[in-house]
Amino acid sequence: MPRIVDHDQRRTELTEAVWSLIREQGLSGVTIRNLSKRSGWSSGAIRHYLPNREAILNFAAQQIGERAWQRLQAIPASDDLFQDFLNRLEVTLPLDEEGRVWLEVWLAFVGAAVSDQDFADAQGVLYRDLNAIFVEAFTEFARRGWLPASTPQASATEIHALLDGLSVHLLLHQITPGQARETLKIALARMLVRPETSA
Repeated sequence: MPRIVDHDQRRTELTEAVWSLIREQGLSGVTIRNLSKRSGWSSGAIRHYLPNREAILNFAAQQIGERAWQRLQAIPASDDLFQDFLNRLEVTLPLDEEGRVWLEVWLAFVGAAVSDQDFADAQGVLYRDLNAIFVEAFTEFARRGWLPASTPQASATEIHALLDGLSVHLLLHQITPGQARETLKIALARMLVRPETSA
């Protein structure tokens, strides 16, 4: 009887191996040979999923977006709209080991994107996906009367820029997780005003 292959598990294994290479050696260290050594897979098995270096890097970039989306979707909803949104914003920060891993990989792509259009395009996809989530959230807040002083797009850009800055400061150990959470909470409280207190 043929062995059943768990493709989701194999994708997870590949993700962890590629990200590990990127964190240790940067994007330049990502080759099929290095990935074979790191993952324990044969080169042929890797090529079955990812035929070349470009495919490997595209896969690594796509997985950042998928992990971010999974973390956002895992946050339970409550009756407190402000706290729910704050919770979702916090999971995009490197406040735990999992968050640090994928944000270190994200930062490697950001650095490469400065001088390489292919990486810039990949980074643009990651940015647009997350930004679209923020725009949708702020649009709902605006509909409910919580956004008196800005537009959903401008608010999404502002909070996205703050998250990027806080992420870098956290990765460089310049601020604590507590400081990052408090800064984010204060900024969001300035942007969102409950209708009953907006007068």
